Amino acid sequence: MYQIQPNRKSLPEEDLAPLRDGLTRLREQAEGRDSEVQDLVDQLILATAEAERRISEQRARISYLEGLSNSDELTGLLNRRGFHLALGAALARAQRHGETGLLVLCDLDRFKAVNDRHGHLAGDSVLRSVAALLRKEIRRSDAVARIGGDEFAILMSDTRRSQAADRVLRLKARIRDLEVPWQARRLRASASFGAAAYNAGSNAEGLLFLADQALYADKRPKLVLGGRATTPRAN
Repeated sequence: MYQIQPNRKSLPEEDLAPLRDGLTRLREQAEGRDSEVQDLVDQLILATAEAERRISEQRARISYLEGLSNSDELTGLLNRRGFHLALGAALARAQRHGETGLLVLCDLDRFKAVNDRHGHLAGDSVLRSVAALLRKEIRRSDAVARIGGDEFAILMSDTRRSQAADRVLRLKARIRDLEVPWQARRLRASASFGAAAYNAGSNAEGLLFLADQALYADKRPKLVLGGRATTPRAN
């Protein structure tokens, strides 16, 4: 997996602090003695300050680019790469600390019809609205991503299997109630969901397989949680 790496030839910023301090002390010692030495030390101090500034800018740029590489441009959510990083981190916490949680996949129903009937700009507006809704509905400890054209994924940390149906049904109801203003119309949306619980013994491939099975089973009038069918309760 591609990752942006800082320029390893650059001197780390923290390594410049002792150099700057040493030059400052040398400048104080040389003061009033040798003007040529003072001028040389002053030039070195200025060069060190400029190097610190450039390193700081470089780090900010790297951080910005790494953020772009993990974010979906249209919705501002995590993209597929960012999602897999978040999933890996969640499963690592599960292995180390016994954390449990849920992976929820969401697929918009009949989204192609929105694009065909109203155009891709209308479809983009629906995607942004759904993304904003999902971001609003999750907790700060959760993560949400757009992993495909009309596909989303949510990582719900510290969530038990028994909570899955209620949380998924809540999200389905929120999307079903969503109205997206578009020109003189209000576009509606609906979505299918699939959820799978993870624990210390879970791996990414198996977890995604179970959630994907549950997603496609939800195209039928029932919800399947991690390969096991359950009847959803009404709100």
